[in-house]
Amino acid sequence: IEVEDFPAFIVVDDKGNDFFAEVSKPVSLSRRG
Repeated sequence: IEVEDFPAFIVVDDKGNDFFAEVSKPVSLSRRG
């Protein structure tokens, strides 16, 4: 998992999923991909 400290906080896993977009929503186990 890589964390990039940009003006917009971005967390992307090895599959390229945007974790921050996922966790900023109501907690859900649904995954894109």
